[in-house]
Amino acid sequence: MMIRRTPFAGSCRPKTDVPTRLIIPDRFKKVLNRKEPKLQAAINRCVKLLGTNHRHPGLQIHRVQGTAGVWEAYVDRANRVTFDWVGNAIRLRNNCNHDIVTRRP
Repeated sequence: MMIRRTPFAGSCRPKTDVPTRLIIPDRFKKVLNRKEPKLQAAINRCVKLLGTNHRHPGLQIHRVQGTAGVWEAYVDRANRVTFDWVGNAIRLRNNCNHDIVTRRP
């Protein structure tokens, strides 16, 4: 018997090729603007990819342990973007270093 494995089984919302609507709060933008330019560019690439293809394997999207409905995507090895779903839209919560990923926005 062959078990079929699919990424994000039973999880990460729409399975369409239509770009996902992004909700970007002012707080997210404010924190982003304080980052160094190189990191800002990496976060912007991550956010753009979330909007165009949130199932991209490079994002390594998964639920944040110990939270209800909060997800994270990898920006790079040390930084994450956290978000939650509002209907079929992604609401960005925070862009931070991995050690503070569970902090409330």
